[in-house]
Amino acid sequence: MKILIFPVLLIFLLLAFYLFKNKKQKAGPAKIIWLIICLFIVFLFAFLGYKFIKSINPPDTQCTTRHLAKSPPPKSLLTAKDYFDLGNYDYDIGSCKQAVVDYAKSIKLNSNYPQAYNNRAYTYMRMQNYEDALVDLNKALALNPNYIQALMNRGDIHNYYLIDRKSAVVDYEKVISLGAVRGTSVCGHLFLAKHNGWNFGTVLDFPNVILRSCN
Repeated sequence: MKILIFPVLLIFLLLAFYLFKNKKQKAGPAKIIWLIICLFIVFLFAFLGYKFIKSINPPDTQCTTRHLAKSPPPKSLLTAKDYFDLGNYDYDIGSCKQAVVDYAKSIKLNSNYPQAYNNRAYTYMRMQNYEDALVDLNKALALNPNYIQALMNRGDIHNYYLIDRKSAVVDYEKVISLGAVRGTSVCGHLFLAKHNGWNFGTVLDFPNVILRSCN
């Protein structure tokens, strides 16, 4: 339904323009009423479109508000895994800065722990610290070149934040080559990376996301 907002908006905008410019029709009450109706529908759909766009990009409150934890914190803090689990717990409840500290302690106990680097990177991403996130993702992928989540996260940084879409395409295509399309949004991200983000050409070619697989 929401996808129809913009075509309907355009149709009624053109109809309003036609009624306003059509010199063959006299400016009677019927024409004025139709013009008012068209303009009302245009403004209505413009408002719905605005609300739709805001719903696509809602404000990120992960690191600014308190949340309920998905699981309890670890009972002891002895191993790298314990501090990794604590980092996950603190991230879940919205304590992102503390989660970064926890993951750092995990890495200090085990510097060859790619999951800790990836999760700290993702926490940095939610804190909008993309440079440090990229450093951690490079480390995670140096330890495990086929780490799907780290590839997706690094691709997203290059695709949306520290713009380097050629690098993003490389990461997304590797995810696809590893057979990890299902359960990820890699096809849509790859589409945007190849089309240099959202632009007029992207909109025109968007039906190919549905008609074609990732290519």
